[in-house]
Amino acid sequence: MPKIAIAVLVLSVGILFLSGQMTQATAQPYQGYNCYGYYGYYNTTFDWWYYGNPYYSNGYPYYCSNGYSYGYPYYGYYSYGYPYYGYSYYYTPAYTPPKYQLAVTTDPSSLGAVKGGGTFTSGDSASFSVTSNIIETSANSRYVFSHWSGDYSGVGTSGSIVMNGPRNITAVYQLQYLLNVGVQPQTAPLPQGEGWYNAGDTATLSVPAQVLNGEDGSRLVFQGWSVDGQNTQPAATLVVKMDSPHVATAQYKQQYYLSVSTDQGIAYGEGWYDAGDTATIYVSTPANPSYGVSFVFNGWQGDIQSNSQSATVLMDKPKTVIASWRTDQTVLNLTIALGIIAAFLIAAGIIAYAVLNRRTVRTRSVPRQEAKLAQKSEVSAPPKKETTPEKKDLPEEPTANQ
Repeated sequence: MPKIAIAVLVLSVGILFLSGQMTQATAQPYQGYNCYGYYGYYNTTFDWWYYGNPYYSNGYPYYCSNGYSYGYPYYGYYSYGYPYYGYSYYYTPAYTPPKYQLAVTTDPSSLGAVKGGGTFTSGDSASFSVTSNIIETSANSRYVFSHWSGDYSGVGTSGSIVMNGPRNITAVYQLQYLLNVGVQPQTAPLPQGEGWYNAGDTATLSVPAQVLNGEDGSRLVFQGWSVDGQNTQPAATLVVKMDSPHVATAQYKQQYYLSVSTDQGIAYGEGWYDAGDTATIYVSTPANPSYGVSFVFNGWQGDIQSNSQSATVLMDKPKTVIASWRTDQTVLNLTIALGIIAAFLIAAGIIAYAVLNRRTVRTRSVPRQEAKLAQKSEVSAPPKKETTPEKKDLPEEPTANQ
């Protein structure tokens, strides 16, 4: 008895519950589908309720849920129903929003470095991006992402777009070539301008015409440019069209300074010389400073040793040479000696002549004195028999000229 009462009570409650729900919408069974639905106004809003498993009709899906309704009479709108069992159900077609294709490509198309394409529901936001900002095709050429084109514009490597229709987006890449810059010899400063350039652009390189090596007497002198191994121009500024990868080399030559000095005469050969060259030096003989005195070349001193007034110097570094001189008084000394000898000979001659002349005078004066004495003795002595003496020729007195 209690069990029957409980069953009657439950059945009564269920009938009351269902009757309350039926007042809100009119049930219209539809034979042939295992869905049962209501349509009508519920809380002032027109809704459908449908139940059971999904079925398809005319290619469109219809949704039911074994007693609980999840209807989609309008996109994004949900309604809730109540379970009914043992009935044939109505069905309501569900709204299916359209889908659109997003195509994401690259330019050039062979790169393929993008992601994000596919099929998206209308109204969705689709994201896309490049997988690589830089794509190297060789050691000296590459592609660099530039911008987006098509149904989207921008320079960022990623983006998004609302899919309210088919969309085509292209990632545009820029071809670039590498310009390598070198210098010879390696001690010269490296020119500025090495790097990547867009295909078709021009690169301008400039170098100084002369570079000092940081030490006296050493320098580098610009000779010209070499592009891809071919000598092009001697100008210090080079313009290169980047239609392919290039190698530009600034070519210098090493030079050393030769200093040549002298305190007499004139020195020749001073100046700049290419490394490894042979310089010829020479110094002229100066005029005699006075009679009997002359300058005699005494040799080169400094970075070379030579006794020749003309010599050669190997220019393998900065060098300094000095001409040295000495004075020669041989002629003067000989002249003095000859003068002394001549004076001595003259003096000796004079002395000899004087001595000889004195002896001659003495010889001639003695007979005269004897004669005078004889005359005196004859006057005082007694007369003697005169005899006639033999006359002799007496020498004449010397004159002053003798």
